[in-house]
Amino acid sequence: MRKIITGTICTLLLAANAVNAQMPYKLSVLSQTYIPLTGGIPVNTAAWTDSTNFVIPIGFDFKIGGKTINSIALAEGNSIASDTTGVVSGMSFLGTSMIDRGIVSGTSQSPIRYMLTGGAGKRVFRLEIFNAGFADENALYGTLDDSVNLEIWLFEDSNAVEVHYGPSKISHINDYFFNGGPLVGYMKNINRATEDYEMLYLLKGNPAAPTIDSAGSGSMTFPSLSSYPVSGTTYRFVPKSTATTAIEAIQAKDQIKVYPTVCSDRLYIDNGLEAANYKIISVSGSQLQTGKVSYGQNQLDVSGFAPGMYLLSVNGFSFESTYKFMKQ
Repeated sequence: MRKIITGTICTLLLAANAVNAQMPYKLSVLSQTYIPLTGGIPVNTAAWTDSTNFVIPIGFDFKIGGKTINSIALAEGNSIASDTTGVVSGMSFLGTSMIDRGIVSGTSQSPIRYMLTGGAGKRVFRLEIFNAGFADENALYGTLDDSVNLEIWLFEDSNAVEVHYGPSKISHINDYFFNGGPLVGYMKNINRATEDYEMLYLLKGNPAAPTIDSAGSGSMTFPSLSSYPVSGTTYRFVPKSTATTAIEAIQAKDQIKVYPTVCSDRLYIDNGLEAANYKIISVSGSQLQTGKVSYGQNQLDVSGFAPGMYLLSVNGFSFESTYKFMKQ
């Protein structure tokens, strides 16, 4: 029953250039008292379901996924994106479908509301999903006792996105989330019609100090937080500039050495940056091996691979770099 981002994700062969992509945001984790939005403009007029999509005016031009928009699409109560149709990019903040806790009576108990604050050039759009229930609880148990409160903030001056987590009640966490916690992060190029996607950059591990991991198209496992964030947790995503991204890519190439480029049984990685994740992908797009590389020298066993060309993607907190090697 658990839906990932916006539904069942179909398998798609991974294009070689997809692994060259980087997480386009820098992450900060903040601890702030959650303050419910009062006096906001209502989005829903009745109880909403997990198939209800809303398009909400932002009040200013905002850039996400390389596209400038002036309204944001909220899908299944768990993600925002640039539109409800076509190929879109956006942010996931739950990764499981939400519904109105008043769905049985038809009278909403889970209002969705928004507010615009600040002056021109410094405006902040706040969207709150209040007292939302879990579609899986309703489907599996016929109850709607669990709930979450959260807000999404969009910043005009920086195109930054903040996800603010408020009080929650979660009794069946393993029914809602695959690994004990939500899928939070950036979704790149999701096809709303087919649910295919290019890349997901997701927070992983301890909600108070997460790392960033990625899942390429066709992945059947997804990085996630290990538990639900406590009330007051805020994740701030600030877009990286093109110049910064280019510099980071150069630094990664300089400080990570992969050799030999033609090997028979061992591939070596000299890592001069931080600890990172790696994956080996065939040129046809199949993910063959994943793991972690620590600071210093690492060696990977590739003796079982068939002869041919492969891609090695090394993905750290602040970089992602891809290398080619030939297995004899």
